[in-house]
Amino acid sequence: MIFTNLIKTNLRTKQFGKDIEYYQRLKSTNRQAWELIQVDKAKHGMIIITDNQFDGKGRGGNTWFMSPSKGIAMSIILIKKFSLNDALLIPIAAGVAVAKTLSYRGGNPKLKWPNDILLNKKKCGGILCESKISNHIVKKMVIGIGLNINESIADFPKSINKSATSLAIETKHPNQRELVCAIFITYFEQLLDHLDSCIKDWLSYCVHLDKPVSFSYNGSNYCGIFKGIDHSGHALIEIDRKEKLFPSILIN
Repeated sequence: MIFTNLIKTNLRTKQFGKDIEYYQRLKSTNRQAWELIQVDKAKHGMIIITDNQFDGKGRGGNTWFMSPSKGIAMSIILIKKFSLNDALLIPIAAGVAVAKTLSYRGGNPKLKWPNDILLNKKKCGGILCESKISNHIVKKMVIGIGLNINESIADFPKSINKSATSLAIETKHPNQRELVCAIFITYFEQLLDHLDSCIKDWLSYCVHLDKPVSFSYNGSNYCGIFKGIDHSGHALIEIDRKEKLFPSILIN
C-alpha cells in the first residue's frame, strides 16, 4: 500500500501533490486522470497514484508492466494554459525530473527519447504525456510516470527480465516509494518554471546522441539518427540524410 500522507510529508512544492487520489488497483492512472478531468473533479497539480496498475499503456500503444506493491504508477494533472511551445517541453522536463530523482536515490540514470528511463542500459521506467489542444493553446495535460522501484529480477515476466531493471536491483537496496514520488513531484514542479534549461539537462542524460533510434509516430514506424532536441522540444531525427522533427508529446 502507498501512504499518501508520507508523500505529502516529503513534498517541497507550492501546489503539486496537495491533492492525491490513491487507488489500490487501477487500469491506468492516465485514464483515471482524464475521467476526473471530464467530470470536473480534477485540480491543477493533482496526483493520481495506484499500487497496482494492470492495464498501463506506453507510447505507441505499448503495454507497461507493473509489479503490484513494488513499482510506481502515477499521473500528474495539469489544468493550466500553456503555449504549444512550452507544452512540447514538458515531457522533456518530466524526463529530467525522473533522472534527477533516480540520481538522488543512488542510481545512474540515462534517458532515451521519446520516453524511456534507463539504469545500467536496461529499462526501469517510462513517461507518457497526453494533452488537449485548442487554438494552439494546451489547456489540459496528463503526465503519466511508470517506474520500477523495488522489483527483483524474479518479479519481471520472462519476456522482459533481460531488458528490465529496477532502482533496487541497481542500487542493491530497497527504496521507500512515497519518498521517491515526493522527490520527483518536487523536482518536476521546480523544472516547470525553467523549461528552457531542461533541454541542456535532458541531453546530458541522453544515452543515444548521434546514434540510431527506432520509434513509432502517428501509427508509422521510423528509424534514424538522433541528433538532439530543438528549442521547442522536438526531437531532431536524421532520416535518409535529412533532419526531421518529431514531438515528444501526444496531442489531441
